[in-house]
Amino acid sequence: MSSDGCLAGLTVYRLQGAEFRDQDGKAVPELPAVLSDLHAYWQSRCRGRAFPARADIDPVDIPSLLEHLLLIDVLRDPPDFRYRLVGGHIVEHAGRNVQGLTLRSLMAKGNPQEQALQEKAMLACEEVAGTQAPVFIDLSYRSVTSDGDRRLHGLLLPLGSPGERPNMVLGGLQFIA
Repeated sequence: MSSDGCLAGLTVYRLQGAEFRDQDGKAVPELPAVLSDLHAYWQSRCRGRAFPARADIDPVDIPSLLEHLLLIDVLRDPPDFRYRLVGGHIVEHAGRNVQGLTLRSLMAKGNPQEQALQEKAMLACEEVAGTQAPVFIDLSYRSVTSDGDRRLHGLLLPLGSPGERPNMVLGGLQFIA
């Protein structure tokens, strides 16, 4: 958490070559295993395209990752994102299941901590949808369910039809503190 009392802090790392790097060029030292496995699976489904379609992703292929997965719809008018699938690891650490809800609705109805967290989620999803490329995120936030600060690492990956903008985001989250 930043020293200015901010409720959430986000660092976005963009894929540059084979590494994720922040805006200052600093590389992510090592992806957590679950995120590395998700990235490898996603890459195997690209098959020469910039990103795979949703139909190319089969949860049966990645049972060990399911608890860590997010599947998010990209909504265009107005720009928003709806949680379609939220894995058990995420629900457990978040303290509730947000499946079916949009980021904008969560920001509108939430307490200040929830609003700050969903605002950072919005920025990260906008980055993936806008750049049409994977991003790694390092997110620190004030916990909604406890008195402490929390931290997570995430990988957000675009999905969509060839020649079109992404219509979904496949994500993986690993809570680390």
